[in-house]
Amino acid sequence: MKGKFFSVCLAVSLMGTALGATGTEEPEWVKAYVAPLEAAHGSPEEKQGLKIYETQYLMDKGWGSLEVGLEMRLIDAAGRESQRRVVERKTEEPEQPNKTLGIFLEPADVRGTVMLTFEKSTESDDQWLFLPAFKRTKKINAVNKSGSFLGTEFSWEDISTSELTKYHYRFLREEGTTWVVERVPVYQFSGYSREVTWVNKSNYQTVKIEYYDRKGDLLKTLNLDDWAQYLGRYWRPLRMEMSNHVNGKKTIIQLSPYRMNAGLDKKMFSSLVLEDIPLPNATEGTPVAATK
Repeated sequence: MKGKFFSVCLAVSLMGTALGATGTEEPEWVKAYVAPLEAAHGSPEEKQGLKIYETQYLMDKGWGSLEVGLEMRLIDAAGRESQRRVVERKTEEPEQPNKTLGIFLEPADVRGTVMLTFEKSTESDDQWLFLPAFKRTKKINAVNKSGSFLGTEFSWEDISTSELTKYHYRFLREEGTTWVVERVPVYQFSGYSREVTWVNKSNYQTVKIEYYDRKGDLLKTLNLDDWAQYLGRYWRPLRMEMSNHVNGKKTIIQLSPYRMNAGLDKKMFSSLVLEDIPLPNATEGTPVAATK
């Protein structure tokens, strides 16, 4: 136990050094945002787990708005494949949760479908779905978000955003170049009892997540690979693979290079205008990223 405590303290010290080296300081609104979280994390392991994700949270602020194209491959247990093409747009505002648009381009039966997500700090995100076949927008019921997202192995909950305040954190161990941290959802209607995550020590990005169902059994594993850095600061994966250990299916997402500080019109991030959003070109305006 003494050795583990020393490891936790050393890692906290290294994170403080990393933040100091990048000149990152916590503004007052961030301090107020994380204060209740810090009060709820009492043990050294809990404090360490929170600190890792708090550092990740701070390092990813300031990109303004972004756009990225996604090629999704849905593979069933027999190896049969189907595909989806999506454009994702996201905007951030100071002291406000992020907002995300997902615009489906292919296949034909989902073309023009638009999903809008508003992050919420300690509750299930607000989500709306525009269905062109019915020419109407409906709000997604928070109770049903553990179901499959349009036939993929991602649930509605998975494609929602991960606000820092939605989890209770606990440092588990070091594993090679990563820290292993447990996240327990604290918001209502989560389909998971816990998540075990692997966070890269060099850039604080989550590279793997194991999802455990409400009974505590391993349900799915998400691997995030082929990382690229944008604007000299922001890290994003260009490949994600979600494997379902119960049904043998998996979904692979290949992402085009991100367009950050995209200058997106914030008026489009409204449930009142989803049916009026024009279909974008998924390959247009995507500069080559500096990959590492």
